[in-house]
Amino acid sequence: MQPLIKKIEALVISISVQSGIGIIEAISEKDGNKKVIFQITSKTPLMTKDGYQIGASAIPVKAEIIAFIDSRNPLPMVSPPHTTPLLIIFDQFDKEGEVCVGAFDRVLYCDQLKLKLHVNEKTEIVDLAGKRVDQKDLEGKMLFIFYDRATKSKPVQANPSKIIVTSIMHNE
Repeated sequence: MQPLIKKIEALVISISVQSGIGIIEAISEKDGNKKVIFQITSKTPLMTKDGYQIGASAIPVKAEIIAFIDSRNPLPMVSPPHTTPLLIIFDQFDKEGEVCVGAFDRVLYCDQLKLKLHVNEKTEIVDLAGKRVDQKDLEGKMLFIFYDRATKSKPVQANPSKIIVTSIMHNE
């Protein structure tokens, strides 16, 4: 079964933004140095690995980014492919942290990632638009998880600093 969220690691070769619409041209080395075009809008979250929102102008050329796309949306048959990501992470050298994507059950365990989350009052839980979401609404939805460290136990356990809730349901 194909994952609902696809992760594309790429190197930025150019960025242009006009009237809230932007284009990030990048090369994905893991996909054989193929060029890909990411179309962004003012609603596309651009963040650092520690979960802070940034503007497109903060991403320099030659920066490493991680784009997460909904794999159910077909890529247009053009070369290079164009896609609108759900989230773009700017992988800064001086920032610590991990970002993962998965669907979690009611006790915040993800079998696919073998990861158990421990949410506390410091954990920011929001949707892609930045609106607060209640912890009870996380079950079964695809989540972007931002955390600093995780245990080496089985299952791995983490205290996320931020959780972004997508509208994508795991069983769709």
